[in-house]
Amino acid sequence: MAAPRKPNNQSRRGGDPASVQALLNAALGPRLKNELSRYSFVLKWSEIVGADIAARSCPDSLRNKTLYVRVADSAWAQELSFQKLTILKRLQRFLSHGEVVEDLHFYVVGKI
Repeated sequence: MAAPRKPNNQSRRGGDPASVQALLNAALGPRLKNELSRYSFVLKWSEIVGADIAARSCPDSLRNKTLYVRVADSAWAQELSFQKLTILKRLQRFLSHGEVVEDLHFYVVGKI
């Protein structure tokens, strides 16, 4: 009787299977990878500002150390302006190394 086959960690075509992360890194290149990592905090927006605020706001762009945030209406824009320092402090924990956000600008777009 033949011995049982050992699992093989190689793909059918040979070689080691590549991780998705490795494939993305190779395909994107360092410059695009750095640009994407700049905005990784967007995925944590709800954790940064809380579920209620995240449901009514969305980070839009980062220019000249200012994060522009879309909000549902002027009442929320004003409320978030009052909470700007708190949001900035929380945001700092989620920024990429060396990234700096010094200001937040809230603008109304209607429905989020």
